[in-house]
Amino acid sequence: MMEQPLVAVRNLEVAYHTQRGTLQALYDVNLHIMPGEIVGVVGETGCGKSTVASSLLRLLPPNGEILRGQIRFKDQNLLEAGDEQLRRLRGQEMAMIFQDPMTSLNPVFTVGGQMVDIQRAHNDGRRGQRASRGELRQRAIDVLEQVGIPDAGERIDHYPHHFSGGMRQRIMIAMALLSRPDLLVADEATASLDVTLEAQILELIKELRQKYNTAVLFISHDLGVIAQLCDRVIVMYAGHIVEQGDVYRLFEDPQHPYTRALLGSVPTRHQYDQRLTTIPGRVPSLFNLPPGCKFAGRCPHVQTVCRQQEPQLLDNDGHEVRCLIYDSESGYDHSQLAGEAEAGPAATPATPERDLVGQNGHHLIETDRLSMHFIEEPGLLGQLFGAERDSVRAVDDVDLAIARGEVVGLVGESGSGKTTLGRTILRLQEPTAGRIMFDSQDITDATHRELRRLRPRMQMIFQDPYSGLSPRLRVSYLLREPYKIHNVPREDQYSVSELLRFVGLSDEQAHKFPHELSGGQARRVGIARALALRPDFIVADEPTSGLDVSVAASVLNLMRDLASQFNLTYLIITHNLNVIGYIASRVAVMYLGNLVEIGPTAEIFNNPAHPYSLALLSAISEPDPRQRGRRLLLSGEIPSPKNPPAGCRFHTRCPFVERKCRVEPPPLEQVGPGHWVACHRWDYVREHGTEKD
Repeated sequence: MMEQPLVAVRNLEVAYHTQRGTLQALYDVNLHIMPGEIVGVVGETGCGKSTVASSLLRLLPPNGEILRGQIRFKDQNLLEAGDEQLRRLRGQEMAMIFQDPMTSLNPVFTVGGQMVDIQRAHNDGRRGQRASRGELRQRAIDVLEQVGIPDAGERIDHYPHHFSGGMRQRIMIAMALLSRPDLLVADEATASLDVTLEAQILELIKELRQKYNTAVLFISHDLGVIAQLCDRVIVMYAGHIVEQGDVYRLFEDPQHPYTRALLGSVPTRHQYDQRLTTIPGRVPSLFNLPPGCKFAGRCPHVQTVCRQQEPQLLDNDGHEVRCLIYDSESGYDHSQLAGEAEAGPAATPATPERDLVGQNGHHLIETDRLSMHFIEEPGLLGQLFGAERDSVRAVDDVDLAIARGEVVGLVGESGSGKTTLGRTILRLQEPTAGRIMFDSQDITDATHRELRRLRPRMQMIFQDPYSGLSPRLRVSYLLREPYKIHNVPREDQYSVSELLRFVGLSDEQAHKFPHELSGGQARRVGIARALALRPDFIVADEPTSGLDVSVAASVLNLMRDLASQFNLTYLIITHNLNVIGYIASRVAVMYLGNLVEIGPTAEIFNNPAHPYSLALLSAISEPDPRQRGRRLLLSGEIPSPKNPPAGCRFHTRCPFVERKCRVEPPPLEQVGPGHWVACHRWDYVREHGTEKD
């Protein structure tokens, strides 16, 4: 007898009622999830992924309405369930992990108090009897230990702000697991996490499936995560399912042009000599969807019939696709497709490679034992009792040289000191010790006036594009503002149109305010503003963070083009090693304020000598399901920079640790051409590292 689906959604349509009118977010959605199955949902922002998740648990906002369809969970139709029945199901058999744990955790209650209250609210229904508070507390501790919270018995009494972002995400997962649900819905559960934490969360979800046969609906824009985790994949576009099927088949032989374009947009560490595919245009407004195929306006294979006829979801031996190319009765001209296929979207001409080593080896940037320590004053009570000030050692004795015209990637977990190092090099923060050289000029003690003269040559692209743009000023003024600040003569200024053209934006964007821009457009405006003063050096902090894969691909292509066009020197800060593999010629690995490995990108990626680099590379989610395998997962989290460990700062998490590592800091020594590493056992790591993987 064939097993029945745990979840079956039929002909689901959902709309939101807004001041502008009714916006239909989902059209004729059909999907199923089997017990113990992990199903991934991918697509760009605005395609309906989160609406599917909210609909499954009947958690739509007040202005949301299910127009028609059916949602069956086991033998129940959730659209006919009352509030009390839904409340029991959500707490005991269905659970959700939200994207931002801090907005879901109450900041005024301890983690333990919230976990006990969750169990009490659902009356501990699966046990059949009411448990004591002590039993509920112990059960919460057990689940926290299961998701990897160290010292759970002690930390259960801490408040949410006492935990890091990764720990809070684990706590959210622990809360969802308290009742061992049959269905777990995860909405961008690994978004913005470091690769090491992401790998730990993915392994945890796999263990849950194996141990409790938990089914998972996993929503993500990260196709690497989907490839490593899921059994089946659903691709959504403009509220429609355009393709769904087995993860191996979909990644190896994608059918829909949108799926192919998404996969071509993903950077990998093996792609340095290739150009990423980008999808022109944007997802159409759901208020005014075009007739025919919704992807027609962005599709490289579009024909007249595509704009006139709505494609149906066709089943091809269990693999479904919504495209007229596969409909024999649609009238689509396949003779034209054969010619287009030879020059498909991935065949964009590559930018000619240039010498990224620099001109005659001249270093544009040099740091010598650069340190940046933040001094934290004790609170009022601490001052009364004579408590000493804390020193946060964000950057410690960093030596880094960047050649003119070079692209260097700076990687490491959150809390490693990457952003602080970048800001200190630009003298946006005062260094505690050491020296900074810019174009052979010592700027360590440069005055405000001297720095002001240098600012046009040293610019920064901030992680949050909106925070760097005044919300009260139009784009045209924001792009002209640097010229006013630095009194640049008109003949040396780019026009607003030129700056927008440099970053691939049209003139119409000049009249918009920042809140009217998409994330990708705001990022491009930030880049244009940084380019306005013709800089030599740019620090780019997480330039693709939070962007859809296609938008991120266009930003990366743009940065490579601009580097070639203007001979720019980049320091790119990111936790996404696939980005570094695509764009950087050299990589610097940072841990707890120290640089632990520096060298050519290809050399470090293929032959890492530091165990931390090895762990970061092992944690990368490759967009290829056949690359699944065991990972070198790091235990615990990065220690506090207020009190870093003695000896090697990585020894508390290192799988190769020996006695010497605990007491003696390793020097940064050369182990190959341009390759430096700070590790007592680098030769052993190189020889035996894969055995730990």
